[in-house]
Amino acid sequence: MKVLFVSFPHHTHYFSMVPLASALRTAGHEVRVASHPDLTEQITGAGLTAVPVGTPDWYFNDPHAPELLGQILEDGSAHVQGFDFTRDDPGQWTHESLLALENIAVASLYASVSNDTMLDDLVAYARHWRPDLVIWEQHTFAGAVAARAVGAAHARLLHGVDITVRARQEFLRLTAALPGPAQDPTAEWLGRAVRRYAPHLGFTEDMVTGQWTVDITPPGSRLDLGLRTVGVRHVPHNGPSVVPDWLREPAGRPRVCLTLGLSGELDHAPFSFGALLDGLAGLDAEIVATLGADARDQLGPVPENVRLVEFVPLNDLLPTCAAVVHHGGIGTRATAELHGVPQLLLPYGWDTVAKARRVAELGHGLYLPADGLTVDALRTAVERLLTEESFTKAADRVRTEILAEPTPNEAVRLLERLAAEHTGQTTDAPPSTVTTAPFA
Repeated sequence: MKVLFVSFPHHTHYFSMVPLASALRTAGHEVRVASHPDLTEQITGAGLTAVPVGTPDWYFNDPHAPELLGQILEDGSAHVQGFDFTRDDPGQWTHESLLALENIAVASLYASVSNDTMLDDLVAYARHWRPDLVIWEQHTFAGAVAARAVGAAHARLLHGVDITVRARQEFLRLTAALPGPAQDPTAEWLGRAVRRYAPHLGFTEDMVTGQWTVDITPPGSRLDLGLRTVGVRHVPHNGPSVVPDWLREPAGRPRVCLTLGLSGELDHAPFSFGALLDGLAGLDAEIVATLGADARDQLGPVPENVRLVEFVPLNDLLPTCAAVVHHGGIGTRATAELHGVPQLLLPYGWDTVAKARRVAELGHGLYLPADGLTVDALRTAVERLLTEESFTKAADRVRTEILAEPTPNEAVRLLERLAAEHTGQTTDAPPSTVTTAPFA
């Protein structure tokens, strides 16, 4: 079987696909990974074969006004990032607001990633290579377009809470209640895209959801949206990694990982990274803080219980930790859950608030919303994670749940059967009935 993975051009999104791609390859299948040229080095660095499609710097790919396009992407992404996906504000869940969300997300994000140049290259390669199965990252709809154009089976790989499909299902429910025809920006865009390559085809809802979904999140964190789902255990991939000398010795006291990205700053935090470290001074714990080299040079002195590192593989660091503080990144949260590490999330938007709430509901961590994010509150939360046994017990329960999921290797046979079942389905059959799930 030939399997084509299609990834969003950012390493954290791609890393979530690597274990399954590797499992399919070692099972004897041919595997290729297509993405913008920006990701080529990360793809080949994982030992997989890259297919560069589109142009470098995809967010500035308009030769007439590259700066304007970049600004539209930045502003549009900010709107989507700040949308109330948890439905705290019912005013954002009207048909008008959800229609605006679809319009902005398509124009500024989805169609920017899966732009015409990228689509042309991807479909041309798919016609040349003839994949049997296309597995596409949840925001990279070009994979669904290419699969339909060549008659391949296709699946969506989900690495977080399925908030955008839940919002779309509510949008479709409200749209169905309107008199007469109504706008559907996602369907209109994807329908136009597939007709460029296969004029007899049009949009079907599985171009948004996949013919099935491969979900690598813990079962207890998934939304029941009525979609066919294959659960697969998350297996960490950190990219090229080296275990440092200091991590080869037992920690002398409880260890806390603090990772907020390379800059170490949170845009929504009212304090600096240095102030955060000062707030954790005096704790009977070693604070291992990850920080990019440029940010480290500007930081100045740090408390004696802080160890600053530029990068350390989380799959090696977190098993030695009693707690982790992070901003809700894909790999950080998943790796913490796999190793049963209590966590404190500082959510900033997208699906991070939904992730954080579910962590708190399941009892294996805490979160601090933007309006409650202070240094004192953060220190208190870390102290609770270190001293209250309930968090460790709940984290162990989640870990047990994850370990019961099929490994990527074990999932290969099921993917083979599903691919055989769906290959060649290029007719425009009516979409399956959408189930609108209650909001968690």
